[in-house]
Amino acid sequence: MHISRLDLYIFKLTLFGILVAAGGVCLSIILVDIVEQLRNVSGVANANTFTALRFTLMRTPGILELALPFAVLVGSIVTFMRLARSSEIVAMRASGVSTWRFLSPVAVLAALVGLFAIFILGPSAARLNLAYETQLQALTAVATTKTGEGGRTMMWIKDRGPDLQITVSAEAGSAGQYSNVTLLAFSKTDSRFVARYDAKTARRTDQSWTLFNGVKSSIGTQATPFETLSFPILKDRLDDSQKNKDATARAMSIWDLPRAARDAEAAGGSPQRYWLQFHRKLALPIALLSMAMIAAVLSLSGDRFGQRAIMAAAAIAAGLLVYFVNDISGALATAGYAPSWIAAWCPPLAALFIALATVSYREDG
Repeated sequence: MHISRLDLYIFKLTLFGILVAAGGVCLSIILVDIVEQLRNVSGVANANTFTALRFTLMRTPGILELALPFAVLVGSIVTFMRLARSSEIVAMRASGVSTWRFLSPVAVLAALVGLFAIFILGPSAARLNLAYETQLQALTAVATTKTGEGGRTMMWIKDRGPDLQITVSAEAGSAGQYSNVTLLAFSKTDSRFVARYDAKTARRTDQSWTLFNGVKSSIGTQATPFETLSFPILKDRLDDSQKNKDATARAMSIWDLPRAARDAEAAGGSPQRYWLQFHRKLALPIALLSMAMIAAVLSLSGDRFGQRAIMAAAAIAAGLLVYFVNDISGALATAGYAPSWIAAWCPPLAALFIALATVSYREDG
């Protein structure tokens, strides 16, 4: 296939518009999400503004993946408005260039962006989201306060064991060593208070808490001293099954979704949400192509600026309508009223066919 200079010009112009729209989305995400991250890390030891900014940047690819159809829609609208305002579309059509000819580079670019999102952006966003969740959980499990006497730094640490939820107050030491330790143990099933342990020193590892030279107190019994007492704890790092259980289907990579669906079905749960997201990710190039074609309707509008503005608003409204229809079909599939592949593929295909029919009608009559 011969690639002309006109094809490259429209391709570059559309790519620039999509990048500008995606950049605006990323900037909006950073400005809004950093406030939430500052709230999450406030009062946490070893956390500052740069920690919140790092968390925000880790979340940005995942949110950008969700907003990518609107970035393509807005970028395509900007491209066609620029071509219409400079009368380049009129010049191309007057020279005998078909509408399908100058829409082809836009369609190819939309498909390429969709493939990029499937194979690069999506898996990267899934890994960064998992790292964000793990780091945030590990960071917010420890809080610091100042005692009134001497201004000593105290650590408040939450851990979970096989049968107990553990909350520890202690003076921070080095290499996992603590002093003036108070450990509160609660039942993992019903959060009922079990006992309190006061110790002079303690040591924490990835596997356990070990208390030295302390006293155990519980309701209805006398305090009993002990020399050494250990509490097994679960590691902060989640294994693969826990990752799949805790991560939402939307935040998972396309490579992990089939396994997560099979695991959910084997455990007696519903695999519908995983298969729905799997097919949605596969259908993303079609969804982006439909957004680009919806924006293409703008190129065949009238010459006056007012008409172009109305068509741009109509294209945005059509994109929002496709989004809501896609959301409703997803809810039906999750509830079991429709197959996942139908719910994922029908809305973007319907939008694409309607847009192509509109362009064909305006072009050929």
